[in-house]
Amino acid sequence: MTVTLASPSSPAADPHRPVVSDDELLARVESLVPVAVRRQLWTLFLDADQVQLPMVVPLEGIPERPDRRAVERWGDALDEVASEFGVAAVVFVLERPGPAADSWSDAAWRDALTGLAEARRYAVRAVLTCTSDGVVAPHDAHSVIVTDRDGCSRPQSSPSRLRLSEVLAAC
Repeated sequence: MTVTLASPSSPAADPHRPVVSDDELLARVESLVPVAVRRQLWTLFLDADQVQLPMVVPLEGIPERPDRRAVERWGDALDEVASEFGVAAVVFVLERPGPAADSWSDAAWRDALTGLAEARRYAVRAVLTCTSDGVVAPHDAHSVIVTDRDGCSRPQSSPSRLRLSEVLAAC
């Protein structure tokens, strides 16, 4: 495997630069999660200017089929984060070992996660998949939803990895 370092002017190299285009978003995600190691769901946070906030939440223990109630509770928890830290949009990355071909599980998770922004303070900017072959975007026209929301407070980073069962037990 060849590792390519991001150029100093790329959004992947400058975390303070807005991630505006789909290509910039893919480059940023590839710099954070280049290939799949285990099955988990990553959540990245963007402010109203589309600048990534310095917190990323990985959730381990993601099943093949999303549980609608559990996903809704995760959405509610993200709504609280959005309120506290000025999150305008989230990016989900489903990390799963295996080939880049889109699976029924990928589509089910994409559908479940895309609907989370309804009646919440944040938008879902994208739902991407990171496989053993790298990061892939779905081929449909709704893979990236760019929003323009106002309001941003000072973010904090998340120092610990969480299991889905721990998050849902706390909700």
